[in-house]
Amino acid sequence: MKHDAALQYLAETRDFSSDQTLGRIRELSRRLGDPWRDLKVFHIAGTNGKGSISSYLTHILCAAGYRVGWYTSPYLERFNERIRVLQGFDDLQKYDQDNRLGEIDDDSIERIMTRVSRAADSMKEDGIMDLPSEFDLITMMAFLYFREKECEYVVLEAGIGGRLDSTNVIEKPLAGIIASLGYDHLERLGDNMKSIMYEKSGIVKPGTPVYAYDPVAAMISGDDAAIAKSTLEERCLQLDVPLTWIGRNQFDLLSYTRNGQSFRAHANGETYTTKLLGVYQPINALLAAAAAEDYVSPDAVVRGIAATVWPGRLEILSQSPFVLLDGAHNEQGCRALVESLARLTEDSSVVFLTGMMQDKDYKEMLKIVLSAKQYESAAVIFTQVPDERSASAESLLEAAGDALASEPEQLEMHAMSDYNKALRKALSLAQSKGAILCVFGSLYLAGAIRISMRELQDEACD
Repeated sequence: MKHDAALQYLAETRDFSSDQTLGRIRELSRRLGDPWRDLKVFHIAGTNGKGSISSYLTHILCAAGYRVGWYTSPYLERFNERIRVLQGFDDLQKYDQDNRLGEIDDDSIERIMTRVSRAADSMKEDGIMDLPSEFDLITMMAFLYFREKECEYVVLEAGIGGRLDSTNVIEKPLAGIIASLGYDHLERLGDNMKSIMYEKSGIVKPGTPVYAYDPVAAMISGDDAAIAKSTLEERCLQLDVPLTWIGRNQFDLLSYTRNGQSFRAHANGETYTTKLLGVYQPINALLAAAAAEDYVSPDAVVRGIAATVWPGRLEILSQSPFVLLDGAHNEQGCRALVESLARLTEDSSVVFLTGMMQDKDYKEMLKIVLSAKQYESAAVIFTQVPDERSASAESLLEAAGDALASEPEQLEMHAMSDYNKALRKALSLAQSKGAILCVFGSLYLAGAIRISMRELQDEACD
């Protein structure tokens, strides 16, 4: 199966599965020899921050010299990003310079997908009606690849939820990590915090320690935080597993600049430095550190956190003008973005470029970011995400008008469907206004803008 054919096969399976269930992937896994049984896995679920935690954990384990399989979703620029193997500190330094490092190669995708597709097709031939989903197939490909590469550890990020997520086919991870919770994918997870935490906490297994982002530190209400805490505590009590909460009362912030932040952990008095700029990143780093501490030295934790990079999450794309790219794509992510921008603007106004998906509450997201008083919003350009599920630029413009109707001053707003043209307009406005540019609203948009910015920078160098 050629590379393009493999990706097409995956695309065609997108709507195969009619229900959320682990039955499909368990049967597929059985036919492929249950490759996950040979892997030592750290399992991560949550709404916001899963990717950042997975990056911290991968960097910590690599800093200790291990060969680490790293499974994430969605991708920013290339499908291959989702499955990666890195080994040792040298790989971390190279990855910082080249984000393609360690990605599964096209030949391996072709070879392994041929095997996975044959197993899936055999299920159909045997009369099994509920066939594997796209995510089932990709997850099995990752397990096979990590086993083939003899990974010493695997950092596994759940897709949606946890309890019925394809990654939950594994039986006993080394640790379960619950990232910050929020309201997203409500059609799959339920529309209340008890239901959402119930689904996320489905990754908790007997004998597995759990490390969780304290909901009190998340961008949710106090009532929701209390419900989330009690739901996870009840689950851990039922399974008799240790639960560690990590929140803002576990560290002191020592410094914060556009180059990164440093903080001191209360538990061990250690000082850590991270290049990641989100105000929530110390908590994510400490979650990864807590999960890894039984397997690495304290020095590996310090070095791993300091080396961590994670594209598309408050990533600086340019210094002049100052361009920030963030994948905030739900209300909680937008509130965190506002809090981070309050520290990063340094008295500069902000030009925003945004595109969002149709299924998001984009009116509320726009209100959160554009009406914030912690900085001055100078202008906003609405565009379309390069995905068929994108909201139109015009619908975002209309929603923003409604959301900001009560604001005393009118914000300069433009709608441009072509995101490349929208980026050029946003850069021009940022330059003329002496403002910073912040791109947000969707990880799909983040990936497209990363590519476009590189192309513009290459043009400037020619």
